[in-house]
Amino acid sequence: MTFLLGAGTIKIQVAVSRDLACSVAVAASGPQGLTRMFVGRRPDEAPLLAGQVFSLCGFAQSVAARLAVLNATGRAMSDGERICAGAGLLAERIFETLRALILQWPVTLPVALAASAGRSLRDALAASRAIIAEVKAGRADRAHLAAAAERLTAAAASLGVPHQGDAPGPGTPCAAMLSDVEDDTVFAGRGTDPLSGRDDADVVARLCAEPGYASLPHLPGRVVETGAYARLAPRDFPEVPRLAQRLRARMRDVSTSLDQLASILGTGALDWTTLAGGGPTPGAGGYGAVECARGRLYHQAEIADDGRLSAYRILAPTEWNFHPSGPFVGTLLSSPIGTDEAAVRSVSLLAVLFDPCVAFEIDVREAADA
Repeated sequence: MTFLLGAGTIKIQVAVSRDLACSVAVAASGPQGLTRMFVGRRPDEAPLLAGQVFSLCGFAQSVAARLAVLNATGRAMSDGERICAGAGLLAERIFETLRALILQWPVTLPVALAASAGRSLRDALAASRAIIAEVKAGRADRAHLAAAAERLTAAAASLGVPHQGDAPGPGTPCAAMLSDVEDDTVFAGRGTDPLSGRDDADVVARLCAEPGYASLPHLPGRVVETGAYARLAPRDFPEVPRLAQRLRARMRDVSTSLDQLASILGTGALDWTTLAGGGPTPGAGGYGAVECARGRLYHQAEIADDGRLSAYRILAPTEWNFHPSGPFVGTLLSSPIGTDEAAVRSVSLLAVLFDPCVAFEIDVREAADA
């Protein structure tokens, strides 16, 4: 996630030999010791602090923190609180997916499309904020929420997100972005190994036991990915242009999230397990896991005998996808990217479609110069 304390940066260095990416180095920088801010505080302060500290996905951060401290004290969310949390999580996920696509896309949109995209993003932001404000206040007025959800749906449609199928609306920003990548065969199609709730126990145990795990998470024998593509793509992906499939997965994630939001607001139906999970950890500890825009986010809290937080850990989705031995690097290695400006464009498109939560810098050089 991006921090209010100062955004980090992912530096991507690619060495090329005979037009193939022969080595990839990924290094992330960001604020250190962030979780120490939580230690010594009352457990009920953690969700508010999490929502304030992070500038992106702040609602998801606060829900993960709430789940962590509830599980540490042997409590659970009520059904009503889950419905409110589910609506807020989906509204935030929809907007953040749209925002990242439009604002981070490395190919410049035509002027008219860029202007309309800006207006649609402002509408989506206003609608998302309205939903989150309503549920945070505990009111959950269905009429107000439904009106905001309709505005969010309209904004997504104007950006080109299809209600059904994979074809974006013609003449929309998403259609223009798809045209940038639909014939791109630099990166081959391959399966993905998604991070899911079934992995929570193993991940959280390692997070608690291994120093540095939050920066370099791993699961033995696996190259784990999280996010929209991992949620929606099958393990055995057909040999089709990879960038186009990743873009389509992001659009499908928005469409699916809009359907889930409409279901919550229409009937109160909520499949909580698709959005969040959690449980106790050894001692007076607990964790919360939330499926936010970029993937599965973990918070883990421990409470001392004096009732204050004695330890706090956060594991963000980006750490999996941009791990030095992770799926981004695995996809890029041995790909025929070349060494000219087109190489930087290809790597930039791949990075954007892996959806990092911080800015990235790309350096592509011949192997002899790297």
